Amino acid sequence: MLDKEFKLFAEHISDAANGLVDLDVPFRELGFQGVPSRAAVNCLPTRDCLIQLIDLPFLVITLSEVEVAHFERVQFGLKNFDLVFVFKDFSKPVVHISTIPMESLEDVKAWLTDVDIPYSEGTVNLNWGTIMKTIQADPYQFFVDGGWTFLTGSGDSDDEEEESEAESDFNPTDDDPEDEPESDYSDEVDDESDSFEDESDSESDVADSDNVSEEEFSD
Repeated sequence: MLDKEFKLFAEHISDAANGLVDLDVPFRELGFQGVPSRAAVNCLPTRDCLIQLIDLPFLVITLSEVEVAHFERVQFGLKNFDLVFVFKDFSKPVVHISTIPMESLEDVKAWLTDVDIPYSEGTVNLNWGTIMKTIQADPYQFFVDGGWTFLTGSGDSDDEEEESEAESDFNPTDDDPEDEPESDYSDEVDDESDSFEDESDSESDVADSDNVSEEEFSD
């Protein structure tokens, strides 16, 4: 009853404000369970925010202030993953929602895509305190060095591509090792043929000598 009364009260305010006040109602079908602070609660997306108003401290993330979202511990065999929100104001600490069931991964990705928030994923938890200090020290140099591309591991894939290209540039020498056994075999055949000719010559010489001796004997 209190929920209905509060909703009716909010609708009256919105109507009296002639459109200056717009209600932002949570989409319960898009909600997912996670631990933003101390206990597991339902985090509910709205049109402009991600909220949890069940357990203290309450959580309200304004989506327009989010720079990037990053999924952590996304790997085969794990039942849960973590979600980190990084704000455009780098002085703000990141918001970490942990222990989200792996079954919600694709739904959360689809929701982030719908609200135009870029996201990435990795298999380990990152040290965001150190990362944000590095960014705050020199934001310009951070984006010159590639910005958030380190979250996707694109540098490693580039190295692998360079290695594969180097391997593809390898050309074998003109001396084909497969030809060597054939040449050795041909040499052996030639040697055998020569020895066979020598044996045949020697046999013919023996036969001639036998013929001569028979002729002398007949004489």
